[in-house]
Amino acid sequence: MNPEQSIQNKSSLAIYRNALSRYIRSTMVLKELKYDDLVSDLDAKGVYLTAENLRSKVSKGMFSADLLLLLFETMQVSDSACNEILKIVKASTEIEKGAKAK
Repeated sequence: MNPEQSIQNKSSLAIYRNALSRYIRSTMVLKELKYDDLVSDLDAKGVYLTAENLRSKVSKGMFSADLLLLLFETMQVSDSACNEILKIVKASTEIEKGAKAK
């Protein structure tokens, strides 16, 4: 892959990373979870992260698929989590299109 394609891919995926980050942070707020809580729960399942490391991953919206699923399980999100994240993507896309049209 050439560098231009890599940059384009990163740009195209940014909206998904942002939606994922927003979903996780909002779930944490709604469930009154702190990063330390999640780290303790992950630790109990044999996955060792620091609160700072997890905060960075959430902020960037960059997770391995297995860690993302484990976080969903740990936060006890509903089976509709993927649909909720895609709704955030759709809303963000529409806002972005509206901003470009102006």
